[in-house]
Amino acid sequence: MKKLVIAAMMLAATGVTAMCAVTPPIVNGEVFPDTEGNHINAHGGAIMEYDGTYYWYGEHRGEGRPGKGQRGVACYTSTDLRNWTNRGIVLSVTDEAGSPIEEGCIIERPKVIYCPATGRFVMWFHNELKGQGYAAAQAGVATSDNPLGPFKLSASSRVNPGIYPLNMSEADRARNWDGVELEWWTPDWYEAINQGMLNKRDHESGQMSRDMTVFIDDDGKAYHIYSAEENLTLNIAELDSTYERHTGRYIRIFPGGHNEAPAIFKKDGTYWMITSGCTGWAPNTARLMRADSIMGTWTQLPNPCVGPGADITFGGQSTYIMPHEGGFTFMADIWNPKDLGNSRHIWLPIEFRTDGTPYIMGRERGEASGDEAWRMVWSDEFDRDGKPDPKIWSYENGFVRNHELQWYQPENANCRDGLLVIEARSENRPNPTYSANADANDWRKSRKTIDYTSACVKTRGTKDMLYGRLDVRARIPVGGGSWPAIWLLGEKQPWPSCGEIDVMEYYRINGEPHILANAAWGTDKPHQAKWNSQRIPYSHFTDADPFWAEKFHIWRMDWDEENIKLYLDGELLNTIPLSSTVNGKQGNGTNPFTSPQYILLNLAIGGDNGGTPDPECFPMKYEIDYVRLYEPAARK
Repeated sequence: MKKLVIAAMMLAATGVTAMCAVTPPIVNGEVFPDTEGNHINAHGGAIMEYDGTYYWYGEHRGEGRPGKGQRGVACYTSTDLRNWTNRGIVLSVTDEAGSPIEEGCIIERPKVIYCPATGRFVMWFHNELKGQGYAAAQAGVATSDNPLGPFKLSASSRVNPGIYPLNMSEADRARNWDGVELEWWTPDWYEAINQGMLNKRDHESGQMSRDMTVFIDDDGKAYHIYSAEENLTLNIAELDSTYERHTGRYIRIFPGGHNEAPAIFKKDGTYWMITSGCTGWAPNTARLMRADSIMGTWTQLPNPCVGPGADITFGGQSTYIMPHEGGFTFMADIWNPKDLGNSRHIWLPIEFRTDGTPYIMGRERGEASGDEAWRMVWSDEFDRDGKPDPKIWSYENGFVRNHELQWYQPENANCRDGLLVIEARSENRPNPTYSANADANDWRKSRKTIDYTSACVKTRGTKDMLYGRLDVRARIPVGGGSWPAIWLLGEKQPWPSCGEIDVMEYYRINGEPHILANAAWGTDKPHQAKWNSQRIPYSHFTDADPFWAEKFHIWRMDWDEENIKLYLDGELLNTIPLSSTVNGKQGNGTNPFTSPQYILLNLAIGGDNGGTPDPECFPMKYEIDYVRLYEPAARK
């Protein structure tokens, strides 16, 4: 991670869109509020990192049809990709009659990049002239010396007039389509589109430019990618060193494919592009393309979306793919044509199969995220090397509970490469607490040897929570004998009357692996708990993603005065009503979940639930990327 941060700084210095040094949230169609609690009105846009600040540029939309109430291009800023401040309109429509951006025009898909050659910030956008609907199909360019603007319009026109694409044959350039009339969507019509009939039609005036994006390659060259030929064909056009003009070099790809909303990224030397079909404001199935050279041959692959709503891109349409330290995030808009300003946002991580092909896993909407704004109040990103912060984390020691096989010790918990790594090891050494005279039931002292070591870290006495949101991003081990957990305990009473919340447990039930989401509290009998437990077969997750275990996932708890809700990657696993969590006589009828609880992270081996360890799986690693606590933004 440290190397990636340095690389991001170098990219920023050269003007290439830098990889973000923080992890974006998952956004799934809920209200995405700014710091004033208003839904972020920045659509069809993109995020640029510059000098440690993230700038989110997007279409400001009014209510109703395109152009109505639109004020221009909005900008929001953030330092963590989660809390966004409205910085106002940075490119404004004007009351100047005849201006390309006269009030009533349509401005879509704004993308801003920094040009190191000029020191200017360059905005490209799809521009439609007032009163002409979508007939103008122009590319607008505006510049500013400041990322917060104001941006000044420098040009608005069609693209590359009088120039043929590089990959158009001499025979096709010479064809004469004057007077030719073909019925749309017939084989003859498709063949004519492929041969460049509409490109020739627009040759002198320049190519249409509707939905668009811009991309800066590793060598600093920039490209304008846009829907042309009535949205039937994508063009990729090279920009000059100022990033404000075209060089005249461009190619056509997928003629007749009807692609719009291009979003592009590059990974390991391969270019990937996600687009949508053309169905108005209604969502459709996304398309995935790849190429080894941006101006080379592109190949179309199957829909990159999987999971709930994959066939309609989760209800959204692609706008941008944001690079960041952990990978890439797919950004899309869920359009609301009756109230465009209230169109919703989708931010979902892009993941990769073993062959390198990207895909996007959908989440259920509704319970997956609420409409309330959250403010992060504490986090540990584990961005130090060595031991976790001793001001926050302490350790359990020895044999502790559940007849588990591991001996807990601090040596097995260390931070490296931006992760807290809890490592379980197979060992064979004497048990320092062993006693030949120990009662057979005293399992901690009756074991002669320590066969496994691991770690359990906790925030007892340093960091607890009462209501709010807990997010933990982690990659868990799933080998035989593993029992990783994210859980919380209260301090006021003995277990179980203190209350226990298991945000995550993984272990085998009757030999089959499960992921659990639980809570426990006291009864009338000592040491006997009442449980509210959901046990989800591991196959539920691997059926949707066979490579699930190779990846990091986000476990979340939302806890308020009424419920504890436990999620995995936005999917609701369990709801525990606090009305049901009242202790019995041992807990004096109290409710443990109205008092603070501290956090524990551990990797147990074997014991009552872990199962038989698989020797081939050791050493076994449980990797935690971050732990974050939030409170509602309205809370004082």
